[in-house]
Amino acid sequence: LEYDTLIVDEAHERSLNIDFLLGYLRSLRERRPDLKIIITSATIDTQSFSDAFDGAPIIEVSGRMFPVEVRHWPLEELFEEEGGDLSYTDGAATAVERLLAEGGRGDVLVFMPSERDIRETRDLLEARLSSSRTSGPVEVMPLFSRLSAAEQHRVFGEHSGRRVVIATNIAETSLTIPGIRYVVDTGLARVSRYNPRTQTQRLPIEAVSQSSAEQRKGRCGRIAAGICVRLYGEEDFLSRLEYTQPEIQRANL
Repeated sequence: LEYDTLIVDEAHERSLNIDFLLGYLRSLRERRPDLKIIITSATIDTQSFSDAFDGAPIIEVSGRMFPVEVRHWPLEELFEEEGGDLSYTDGAATAVERLLAEGGRGDVLVFMPSERDIRETRDLLEARLSSSRTSGPVEVMPLFSRLSAAEQHRVFGEHSGRRVVIATNIAETSLTIPGIRYVVDTGLARVSRYNPRTQTQRLPIEAVSQSSAEQRKGRCGRIAAGICVRLYGEEDFLSRLEYTQPEIQRANL
């Protein structure tokens, strides 16, 4: 009774905590019809949330975003240009090199699905950039949830020269890294899934949804016009799920 309004942000993530909280608030409205509930997100499925709350009004507020140029560089095309077989770590390193060679200002954010991929890409980039004469001094930094708070905080520090941050989807919505002008999106993420038949929990690498890809693209349009390179084709993007499957549908309850 001490509160008249509650705000639930980043509701599109559809974690167990968010879904259970929304279910509780929905039932709470029967006892507190005066309670105002505001559900917000940049990539929310507005109609389904409105239906869940008895046709709640939908209010769209355009955020301040600069234009972002999307470039589709499928790995198959990079294979032909570079020769040989490239993994997505090789493709990401090649994309970063090309973006840095274009000149310009601003840092690069690379999305990788796992900690191992981040370390491999970092080592690959550091080896390539150390012998490059076109990119100038570049700092390559990893970012994932298992890093200590101090190590994670380093990506927010001031720096001279250019920086490449290689991150998991922790950088998709959980935090905003300053100075990002370029994004390289592998289109992949680790997704926790429970198999009720075998009673096992898995962490397969899967293609991200369209909404996640759009969220990643938006990371480079915060401070100025940006460029988002997707290491998959436009048809691939359009064939993906519009929204990420909620955790409640893939967890052991």
